[in-house]
Amino acid sequence: MNLRKSSLCFIGIVALILSCFSASAANINDGTNDIWRWTQSGIAWSWSGNVGDKPNIDITEVSYSVNENKVTIMLEVKGTIQSSEKIFYYVFYNSTDTNYTLVWSNGHGYGWAVKESSYEQGNNITVSEGKISGEFTIQGDTSNVDLWGYAVEYTASENQTTNEWWGDWAPNEKFTYDTGIPGDDETPGNDSSPPEKKTPGFEIVPVIAAVAIACILLRRRR
Repeated sequence: MNLRKSSLCFIGIVALILSCFSASAANINDGTNDIWRWTQSGIAWSWSGNVGDKPNIDITEVSYSVNENKVTIMLEVKGTIQSSEKIFYYVFYNSTDTNYTLVWSNGHGYGWAVKESSYEQGNNITVSEGKISGEFTIQGDTSNVDLWGYAVEYTASENQTTNEWWGDWAPNEKFTYDTGIPGDDETPGNDSSPPEKKTPGFEIVPVIAAVAIACILLRRRR
C-alpha cells in the first residue's frame, strides 16, 4: 500500500512538473505616439517620427500564450483594428524551428506556420475592438522565441509619384528602415545612405496568394 501511495505521489509530481512546461506566456509592451511617417513627392522624400495621430495602428502590446499543443499570438493597438485595404497588421512568432505569421487586412485574417517544407494553416483568427489574435498548432520546438509585430497604413500604392505611409513596430528595435536623418543615432540602421523606400505591407500580398494556393492544393489532396 505504501509503495502504491508513493507511486501515485510520484506520478502526481511528474504531472505537475510537465504541466508547468505545457503552458507559458509572454508579452511586449510598446509605448504610444511612436509612429514613423514617410512621405514622397516625385524624387523628394522625408521621414518624421513620434507621430501621435494614428491610434488605429499605434501598437500597445504584442503577446503570445502556449497551452499544451496550441500557441495563440495577439496584437493590440491604442485605437481599434480597422478593416481597410490600406492598413495591415502583422504578428510574428518565430520559434527555434518554425515561423508563425498572423496578418489582418481589409476585414480578412491569414495565419500560417512554416517548418522546413511543411505548412500548417492558422485558425480562430478573431478581432475584438483593438485586438487581433490567431491560434496555431505547435509544429516544433518553442524553447527559443522571437516575438514581434508591426502595423502600417498607406495612402497610395508603390511606384506612384506621390506616396505616404505610417508604421509602428513592437519592439521598436524591429524598425529597420533607414531614416537618413543626420544625428539620429537611436534609429536602427541609420547612416548617410538613402532610406528604404518600399511601402511595408505590399510585400505580404504575394505571400498571401501563395498561401491560398497551397491551401487549395492541400484540400484537393485530402
